[in-house]
Amino acid sequence: MGGRGAVGAALAVWLGVLLGPRLPAHVAVGALALAGLLVLFAWRAPPRLGALAATAALLLAAGTRGAGHRAVLDAERRQLERAGALLRLEARVAEPPPREAGEPVTVVTVARSRPPLLTGTRLRLRLPAGSDAEWSDRLTAIARVEIPRGARNPGGIDGGAVADAAAVAGSGRVFFAQARAVDLPAGWPRVTAARWRRAIERRLDAGLSPAARELVVPLVIGDRSGLPTDLYADLRASGLVHLIALSGLHVVWLASLARALVASLGGGVAPRALAAALCAVFYTGIAGPIPSLLRAAVHECLMAAATLRGRALDPVQALALSALALLAWAPGWAGDLGFQLSFAATLGLVTFAPWLLERARRWRAWCAPFVPTLGAQAAALPILLARFHAVSWAGAFSNLVAVPVSGFLLAAAWLGALAEMLLPGSGHPWFSAAEALAGALRWIAVRSAAAPGALWTAGGEPGVVACAAAGAALLALFLPAPRSLRARRRPEAPGREVALVLGAVLWGVAILCVLSVRPLAPPAGRAWLVALDVGQGDALALALGRSWWLVDAGPRAPGYDAGETMILPFFRWVGLRRLDWLLITHEDSDHSGGVAAVVRGLRVARVGTPSPASRLPTVRHLARGDTLCLEPSVHVLWPPRGATLRSENASSLVIEAGSDSARLLFMADVDSTIEDSLEVSPRVLVLKVAHHGAPASTGVRLLRRARPEIALLSVGEHNRFGHPAPALLARLSAAGAVVRRTDREGALWLEWGEGGVRPLDWRRDRGLSAPRERPPCTPVHAPRRP
Repeated sequence: MGGRGAVGAALAVWLGVLLGPRLPAHVAVGALALAGLLVLFAWRAPPRLGALAATAALLLAAGTRGAGHRAVLDAERRQLERAGALLRLEARVAEPPPREAGEPVTVVTVARSRPPLLTGTRLRLRLPAGSDAEWSDRLTAIARVEIPRGARNPGGIDGGAVADAAAVAGSGRVFFAQARAVDLPAGWPRVTAARWRRAIERRLDAGLSPAARELVVPLVIGDRSGLPTDLYADLRASGLVHLIALSGLHVVWLASLARALVASLGGGVAPRALAAALCAVFYTGIAGPIPSLLRAAVHECLMAAATLRGRALDPVQALALSALALLAWAPGWAGDLGFQLSFAATLGLVTFAPWLLERARRWRAWCAPFVPTLGAQAAALPILLARFHAVSWAGAFSNLVAVPVSGFLLAAAWLGALAEMLLPGSGHPWFSAAEALAGALRWIAVRSAAAPGALWTAGGEPGVVACAAAGAALLALFLPAPRSLRARRRPEAPGREVALVLGAVLWGVAILCVLSVRPLAPPAGRAWLVALDVGQGDALALALGRSWWLVDAGPRAPGYDAGETMILPFFRWVGLRRLDWLLITHEDSDHSGGVAAVVRGLRVARVGTPSPASRLPTVRHLARGDTLCLEPSVHVLWPPRGATLRSENASSLVIEAGSDSARLLFMADVDSTIEDSLEVSPRVLVLKVAHHGAPASTGVRLLRRARPEIALLSVGEHNRFGHPAPALLARLSAAGAVVRRTDREGALWLEWGEGGVRPLDWRRDRGLSAPRERPPCTPVHAPRRP
């Protein structure tokens, strides 16, 4: 099966392992039996019919493999649920623990535990800071482990899907850990690889500044744990995040270096191919079993094997064969984001890019620099839309400069580390070059990300994703091969031109939909309130007609920025590019930590805060009596203008929204002493409980006046403050309010209006649609008091 036919087989396997987990056990067994019959039929059938039967057999067999993978995970999670959260474990470290962030996060394979778990259960654990555990070590630990949950916010990361892809049954934190090296010679390959990795890390740590190391360490060994969230956001917006995700680019560079060295020593074609394959395997050992890196390594090994046998191998066929091999070994990787993007981008490079270059003709020299990026992004477009709900147009230009710079940076870092290992002090010139190149790469990323609309919001419409996926698949399957391989291919399949036209139309329609996306909006006469799950903090999104508002922007901590990881993905899923109001109730970090990311990622029309000394640009100082919107009404209840209050919490912005018969009350972090000074409407549909459920908030007198139907708690799971307080929950229950909590339910989406309030199930996309025309809220251009 050559070229594009191999792509069809790989797509069948990929689709099978994705759909297999939905099959009941008896259906999966029947599918495997039917696959065997189809193989026997394909053996005797005519070529075309036999190829179709073989593809169907692959689909059914892959479905059975996917169903088995899911059944094992379900059994492990049921046992983990019975065991409870606190475990004593004896396990083997299954991945190299990254050390840049201080607290390494790694995957372990359970050997024994109390209470008992199934042997071989994989867990993702955060080890204590300073842990010296290494790949293949035996670990004794006491840990709190929980079953991964699904997406917590619309447009956000699905933790359950990520765990499924890695075959991880649970995740948690280790309180005590003791590592013991594995006995030799059984573990020598991993022990040796771990020593090389740590030796490279030490040289990079000693020879580079912290700013340079933030880019060099991910680029060389794939440890992104120390990458600042701001820099990662710039890399993604500029279309350069693939440079720090170990994949084909890094393997190709190291393999090319190996070929050049062997050629300089007089080696022929076979020694060069063997050296390239060995370098790919070496890189995998240093960085660990990263799916995208393994894809590139297997691809390189297949190409080397074909060269050693004196046969030409179509790159598309090598790509498809690597997919078949890796998905048979680890079916969960079909859902891994890095694995998907690596395959899609490489497929675009070996199918779309050659075809585009051939069509360029006399403009070929001008188009050549842009074509690789365009080809990779064209094939990866469905995945980018499905996972990020945005596309970086800036990447087509930034990659022109950034890819060569990153190649030189990778070379300088590797040569510097190797020189330091051989002769201490000799790596200084290389590290000096790496400093300059890292600064240049950072500058390119920051400047490209600052371009207007660099990361173009695409919305979360599944139909657009399906349209882009169908178009990209048809083009990849039916585009002609490069001229150098065309003589070896079979005659063109009938209907090729029709398939190509259909694929181009579908892909073009998807692009038009992305360019013309409109934000979701509530039905006429209704409004939306979305309490995002940002952990121990607040972030409330309001949709008033076509206007979207944000009240608070969640917390920020080292390695976590709610604005970048929770809030912006939500608004990209909504399809929003302009925020009408950003209201910061006060400047405590759990409410204002994500502001910088939100301002960087969206056009914000107006910013409001109660603090006249706010550090934010173009801020309006808000106080009691200010009206922000007339229909529906939004006005400020607290703090008094000019008042000097005892704390940030006491001066928090308290906001009331809605009509006389349907009001919402957002209490920020005020306590019961402030609540008594508020003029609260007698009927409140939704009360955003103050201070995440602290015991001194939401007193009995407020509840008697407001009589809320729903009490909304924005609170972090397992937070160190013990929020929400049991006494508070008892008061809410006595007042008859229905309690909704982000720590238990994830994001809470409520629709409200004159007819009352009702929850929306955003996970099933019920009642959410892009409007044709909705009246915006009637704005007030300057705050005014009635």
